[in-house]
Amino acid sequence: MDGRHGESSEAEAIRRRLAVPGTIALRVGPRDVLAFVAGFEAAARAVASAPEALPKSDRGGRAPLRRVETPAGAVLARPAQKGGLLRRVRGDRFRGPWRPLVELVLLTRLRALRLPVIEAVGAVIHRHGASWTGWLLTREQGGSVDLGAWLRGASPAEAPPPARIARRAGRAVRELHDAGVRHADLHPKNLLLTADGRVLVLDLDKAASHDRPLVESARFGNLLRLARAMDKLALQGVRASPRTMFRFLEGYAGTRQAARSWFERLRARRAASRSWQGMWWRLTGQAKPPRSLRGGGVA
Repeated sequence: MDGRHGESSEAEAIRRRLAVPGTIALRVGPRDVLAFVAGFEAAARAVASAPEALPKSDRGGRAPLRRVETPAGAVLARPAQKGGLLRRVRGDRFRGPWRPLVELVLLTRLRALRLPVIEAVGAVIHRHGASWTGWLLTREQGGSVDLGAWLRGASPAEAPPPARIARRAGRAVRELHDAGVRHADLHPKNLLLTADGRVLVLDLDKAASHDRPLVESARFGNLLRLARAMDKLALQGVRASPRTMFRFLEGYAGTRQAARSWFERLRARRAASRSWQGMWWRLTGQAKPPRSLRGGGVA
């Protein structure tokens, strides 16, 4: 399908500006911009008309996902969100409109390269005076769990062994890095374990995409973010052990020796901030750091 048939001049301008592929149709109205692939126009229009009226999914982070049933399968709509203090001040309204559409274009390109990312099927952008809200639409993966839930004990019915899951997650992140993509918020909740045992990467909002593989410093920064997220889970009593992180790095690096090198570098960087972490543990009444931060064995 070529989504460019019958487009307005405004849609053509957006397509040129954001390099929107022809497989994505664009419809521009007075207050909305709708983007969708074949078979999902009705889902985009449902989200544009009354997103709060749609049923909530049992998945989601700070804000719940909305669920839309279509003949082509169920769709989950995720609102574009700010993080930190800015979200408390401005809510989820943005000064610019394009973040959901940029993410849709990136995910579509990565799927065309057969990379392990979630399948995006649309985006909805809505004007509120001088500000904007937005939604990204993805195809629902029935029976899946994110790795944050998996670490807490949830699992698909026929999940592979834990070591294999951790390695598959590492390979998924490595494939993105090799394709030049740096995730803006890499943590276990943004890695999805599907019912058939695959691991897909979620939430590429604000991801940086380059035309060459990531340099080592960018890879290290992304992996450090994931390691710190694992540390936070361990503080909450979740089974985020050094062994799990090491198996992830085995999948990422490809060999046990290379994984150990990454593991030691990440552990050294986290150890450099032990002083303020120790203060946090005392303030929260925790007697000692969790094992994942103490650098337990990974043999």
